Amino acid sequence: MVGKKLSNERFVANAKPEVVQKERDKQADYQAKYDATVARIDEMKKLVK
Repeated sequence: MVGKKLSNERFVANAKPEVVQKERDKQADYQAKYDATVARIDEMKKLVK
């Protein structure tokens, strides 16, 4: 959902800068959590093999 907002040029052009920044911050947080989860899954897979 966050990615859709940020890829929408009208949203980025018309929204207040602080709103756009808040969405960018959310996207960065979600990406960091996703990356950490993927790394944990990879570590678990190594333990199972």
